[in-house]
Amino acid sequence: MTQPSLGIEVHQNKFLAEGDRSMTAIVRVVSRGGEGTAAHSAAEVLMIDCSSSMRFPSTKIGEARRAAAAAIEVLPDGVRFAVIQGTEHATVIYPAGDGLVTASEHTRAEARAAVERLVAVGGTAMGAWLTKARELFEREPDAVRHAILLTDGRNDSQTRAALMTVLNSCEGRFVCDARGIGDGWEPAELTQIGRVLRGNVDSVVEDDRLADDFRHLVESALTKVLPEVRLRIGTMPFSRLRSVKQVFPDEYDLTDRCQEVAVRELELSLGSFANEETRDYQLILDLDPDLEPSHGQDRQLAWTELVPLPGAAAGEDALPIAGRWTHDPIPPTLVHPMVSKYAAQADLGEALTAGGDAYAAGDQAEAERYWGRAVALATAASDDETLGRLSGVVEIVDAEKGVVRLRSDATRSHALHVVIPSRVSEIALPQEDRPMSDASPVACPTCPALSPAGANFCVGCGRPFGEAVS
Repeated sequence: MTQPSLGIEVHQNKFLAEGDRSMTAIVRVVSRGGEGTAAHSAAEVLMIDCSSSMRFPSTKIGEARRAAAAAIEVLPDGVRFAVIQGTEHATVIYPAGDGLVTASEHTRAEARAAVERLVAVGGTAMGAWLTKARELFEREPDAVRHAILLTDGRNDSQTRAALMTVLNSCEGRFVCDARGIGDGWEPAELTQIGRVLRGNVDSVVEDDRLADDFRHLVESALTKVLPEVRLRIGTMPFSRLRSVKQVFPDEYDLTDRCQEVAVRELELSLGSFANEETRDYQLILDLDPDLEPSHGQDRQLAWTELVPLPGAAAGEDALPIAGRWTHDPIPPTLVHPMVSKYAAQADLGEALTAGGDAYAAGDQAEAERYWGRAVALATAASDDETLGRLSGVVEIVDAEKGVVRLRSDATRSHALHVVIPSRVSEIALPQEDRPMSDASPVACPTCPALSPAGANFCVGCGRPFGEAVS
């Protein structure tokens, strides 16, 4: 098997008008060539929420078992793997001993039998699950390490600060995709997990689709051949990095994940890469207000390069991010198409989030206004995926004008399915450092389900509680 070579491209409009003191550029990271798969050097850990809320409805834990079995079934021979039962503790239900086990027909059958015995009882401490996954992965230092975390509730058995501490200790150690099921989970928590661990975050509205989703996540992870790729960003004495955001294929604000490695040099872990893969990152630079414009010639404002890593062929030289001032205003037609595309994508994300916030607050008119704007933006961009998600919460009256009506049968699960793709572009900082384990669950008056403290909707039947109950 040959490893891919890595390359970078810088896409920008280098022209600046008089008085402009910021520059936006898109840095594209590409892996090229390479043969074979990572199956012989891959490690996979499944973390399945088995808290008591997974009992309601009764199909939820059953579909979680089926999804875990589906993920196990597609593991090729030679992959190292384990399954964690997640409650307020992290229990490795397979294999029986310490560490990971090698996938084979025999071990896959044993693992499927183990997940069939999963029961829903206990609390939720995602930090404990992630800590256990990190410990397991530490025994596989040369493997491409990937995990899947499934939850239906909030991280109610530890503080948000504690979860963030765990995430910081796991960053760069493995990639983790996170999935929310039902309507009792917290978008900010899963967003933080996906952002720090460079994974994909999404929700599953229909429980019976979970198995196919798990199967796809594992198959996608098995295409990765480089455990980690790192990007280095350098600035000039007159420039500084305002923000860096991954904008394709997933959106994450990664500004606070940059590590200073030298004077005016930052490094950012991009996670694992496949043989043929492309990712785009938006960099915004702020320039010194006293910087003397250079007319008629390019001035280097910053530079970027890939950090050489073991196992990858030599990359390309560092590429400059340049600027050239002009006395004339910059016409809109000169804006680089990639820059304008991702600016429009950010506008769409803001509309989706604002609509979700209004919906959660019970403001129907504002939800329709923001989600109507989202429909118009998605229609203009031919974004069928976003329109499909929005169809779960609104009826589209006029797509181009953004006229919509809230669906009477929409649930919080549908709303989360709309909001979560936009939330990954935000920095979900911990809102408060408080233990949540002492809060009592909320009992639904119309079904047996127990919902997390503070829930506005029943996790079982979707019935609104009215005002939040604590």
